Amino acid sequence: MLEKIKNKYKSISVPAKASLWFMFCSVVNKGISFITTPIFTRFLTQEEYGTVNIYNTWMGIITIFATLELATGVFNKAMIKFSDDRDGYTSSSLFLTTCTTLTSFLIYLIISSLYPGILGLPFLIVVMMFLDIFFTTIWSFYTIRNRFDFKYRIIVVVTIVANTAGSFLSVLLVWLLPNYHVEARIGGLLIVKILTYGYFYFLLIKKGHTLVNIEYWKYSLLYNLPLIPHYLSQQILNQSDRIMIDEMCGRADAGIYSLAYQLAVVVQIVTNAIHASFMPWCFQKLESGDGKSIGKRAFQIEMLIGIICTLFSLFAPELILILGGHKYYSAIYIVPPVSMSVLFVTIYSFFGNIEFYFEKTKFVMIASCAVAALNIILNWVFIKIYGFIAAGYTTLVCYVVYSIVHYIFMVNICKNNGIENPFPGIKMWTFGLVMAFVSVGISFVYSFTLVRYIVIAIISVIGITFFKRNRESFF
Repeated sequence: MLEKIKNKYKSISVPAKASLWFMFCSVVNKGISFITTPIFTRFLTQEEYGTVNIYNTWMGIITIFATLELATGVFNKAMIKFSDDRDGYTSSSLFLTTCTTLTSFLIYLIISSLYPGILGLPFLIVVMMFLDIFFTTIWSFYTIRNRFDFKYRIIVVVTIVANTAGSFLSVLLVWLLPNYHVEARIGGLLIVKILTYGYFYFLLIKKGHTLVNIEYWKYSLLYNLPLIPHYLSQQILNQSDRIMIDEMCGRADAGIYSLAYQLAVVVQIVTNAIHASFMPWCFQKLESGDGKSIGKRAFQIEMLIGIICTLFSLFAPELILILGGHKYYSAIYIVPPVSMSVLFVTIYSFFGNIEFYFEKTKFVMIASCAVAALNIILNWVFIKIYGFIAAGYTTLVCYVVYSIVHYIFMVNICKNNGIENPFPGIKMWTFGLVMAFVSVGISFVYSFTLVRYIVIAIISVIGITFFKRNRESFF
């Protein structure tokens, strides 16, 4: 058996091996984060855990302005456009990012002198944030640059070693520095990033031999600046709830809410890995005119993700007790809407593939901005009335709306390009809404363990029976 697996592995192409190892690397890293979460939730108070997550939230938002996301979409495109000078483009873009990050930090210093505590974080932690952004971006440049040459070994080894060492150092520092839990939690990972990723900064600069290239800088800025509203809207949609909970309910509630979100992150690992493979396959099928297979495969993936998300909702009390203990127990009521949000993220990503294929990215930006604004409004209204748990449901509502908007855009794009809508809309929407109803409904019996287990048994019987009678829909 092992010999067959080994021979099968040797027979696959280098790009396939690279994809496999990158997915493995992602799963391992998220697994390490998931495993260490119960340790940190027991060392840190709810307020301290909330501060760590507010730090991560602000870092996601500030990264957009500090780096202009130059190591994301535009960099992938440039690796094809400037294929004859990939190293030169990389070093030039890295130096441009250095300038934008430093400029952003100076702007922060000016603003914070006028409005102290504007981010709600101590000055030292904000300094650590900018360092974190900078060194993380270095690794992003190195990773994407080498992915184009399918050089995966060094990336996988360094990523896993750095993340493992950083997590271990964070645990050690949190234990040794009881009065500086937040700084220790963040600092452990940051120290390892500086020591590890710093080397690759000089390596990329040395290989590229270019610091300033006006052509490359102009291309990067003209390509990415119009996308900043989209990137910002995505971050607002993903992160604004924690900032608003922090302001309206307190940091402890932000910590509880963030713990529930950790479960959604686990499911997101699976969806990201699947979508990374689905997207190029989808483009190939569109190119060949085989739309029916796209819809069939999309529905199969939706069912898989829907079942996983529902399982998280069914066993939320047990999962939260493992991750955080009794002091985070109220987070169980956030798990159903947040996990279902991942399902609808999966659904809209299918429709978004059609938009990207036909290069209708303006639709993506419009949808992102509109739904981000809706999320802020709903949070502002309902968190005041129902507390931090409402943020989970506003997030779910926004992602349902997001997927609907993308579906409408996608249908119009198909009509304008003379192709048939490849997705079975009725089946996909029916399944998604049924899963959402089951997940949210189960939360009403969380206080009755025996009843919940009976419900789980009934759902399992129904699910197995449905699967047996509809095998052709799955395969």
